[in-house]
Amino acid sequence: MPHGAHDAAFRTLFEPHRRAITLHCYRMLGSLQDAEELVQETLLRAWQRHDEVRDTSALRAWLYQIATNACLDQLRKAKRRRRTLPHLVAAPSSSTRLGPPLEEQLWLEPAPDALLEVGDDVGQRPDARATRRESIGLAFIAALQLLSPKQRAALLLVDVLGWNPQETATLLETSVASVNSLLQRARKSVESRGEAESATAVSSADSELLARFISAWERGDLEAFSALLAEDALFAMPPQPEWFAGRAAILELFGAMWAARPGPRRLLPLAANGGLAVALYSQPNPPDGAFQAAGITLVTFRQGRVSLLVRFGLPRLFPSFGVPLQLAAP
Repeated sequence: MPHGAHDAAFRTLFEPHRRAITLHCYRMLGSLQDAEELVQETLLRAWQRHDEVRDTSALRAWLYQIATNACLDQLRKAKRRRRTLPHLVAAPSSSTRLGPPLEEQLWLEPAPDALLEVGDDVGQRPDARATRRESIGLAFIAALQLLSPKQRAALLLVDVLGWNPQETATLLETSVASVNSLLQRARKSVESRGEAESATAVSSADSELLARFISAWERGDLEAFSALLAEDALFAMPPQPEWFAGRAAILELFGAMWAARPGPRRLLPLAANGGLAVALYSQPNPPDGAFQAAGITLVTFRQGRVSLLVRFGLPRLFPSFGVPLQLAAP
């Protein structure tokens, strides 16, 4: 890795672009952990080729080129199943009894909205098709993972980052006609899954609903929790393969979980994937000591009710969301 005074100067040039490159890699790979690893790979490759940088104003585009190729190399090398979510690939569970979790590499991971705090180019050009919020939305990220790696790259470069087809063709070492073909197929695939709809900003009413949601969960109040759920709500919990459809099934599951672990719980509000989320902390049963990180749950509201809950049992991601792995007991 880079070292010494010259290398420190290069890192200084790189750092203002870290979040934008991380977000680009996250969109490509569907995993925040993989994205952060690819950012380190991008930094290494960029440092090895730093003599190519003649104009610092073009540094970000150059870094996108390196990061995109690093992601394509990773996707070709991995030859793994595409990351997805349980409710997109299997039928809902009919039992509250959960089996063993599946390997984490099968599932999408959430990402903090903080990645958008340093703008990455979304909407900078009038022909960019994806808004900033859409471009980090979990549904959009899931739709991207169904595309081939080159379709994914072409769609992100043109429709999200605003590159023109000629620039994209140069990066992908192909023709403009090929890029236009990749774009046509990618757009059709994404739009067929309903991901072309405009994302709506989080409202003050949504934030108030989230506060009620947190209170009901912390208290284990099934009646209050039920009042917040839409009749057709869905709940998924990767890396568990099971997911639950409908208010009744979700209430049965939460009732069983809260009965099995009646100890206190703490939830902190978060902003993730362009929407609302919570960081969940629990204590051992019986309660003893600090609250421990348990998972991050994305919460989607529709017409004043919770329509989708996706709980990611990934405590290792808490630092990336700026929240601690432990909370002191009151």
